Amino acid sequence: MSGAHDFSLRSYAETLDAYVAAGYAVSSFENYLDAARERHLILRHDIDNSIELAVQVARIDARHGCTSSFFIRVHARGYNPLSLPSLLAIREIEQLGHEVQLHLEGGLREWLGSSNLDWAHRQRTIFEAAVGRPISGLSLHEPARMGGASFADELVREWGLRYHAYEERFMNPSMKYLSDSSGHWREGHFGSWVGREPLMHVLTHPFWWYERVPAENY
Repeated sequence: MSGAHDFSLRSYAETLDAYVAAGYAVSSFENYLDAARERHLILRHDIDNSIELAVQVARIDARHGCTSSFFIRVHARGYNPLSLPSLLAIREIEQLGHEVQLHLEGGLREWLGSSNLDWAHRQRTIFEAAVGRPISGLSLHEPARMGGASFADELVREWGLRYHAYEERFMNPSMKYLSDSSGHWREGHFGSWVGREPLMHVLTHPFWWYERVPAENY
């Protein structure tokens, strides 16, 4: 490794290699639920702004022998999951062996009325129309705006899903959870955690990761 733990895609790829070399399975939620290993890292990507950047990360994950879970919004200003470019991107991500599920968001009823449950149903309908299959998992976007983990628990039961990303079994203390939210690792870059915990859940947002400089993405 170069030793630099930063937001470069080189550092990201080197970190994946370090986990694999340390004996971790690095995989999607679905693959973890199907075949959990003693050392396992669930690799999650919430796609807030750009699906093109998501494809870039998906290619890196696959190239380094990892699978991951991508959560796609239906209300994003930066991409439309029903557009042809987005549909092609989703298809490529899945063909690379990754999982694509719904990134469910709130904040809509405050402007448009109705309820969080109604908006959740609408988002599920749109997402399933785009991908052409039922969802089996979800991740909340800004969880507090959508009723938090308890609301997601309710949806898992009502919709018959396998999981949501903020379940207790995927969070501290059951698993070490790390996130790059707002472009900041609160407990250190995930590369600094190799070998420290046997079970990991790492969330990244591809928007923060760059080839040479952050300004590539904005």
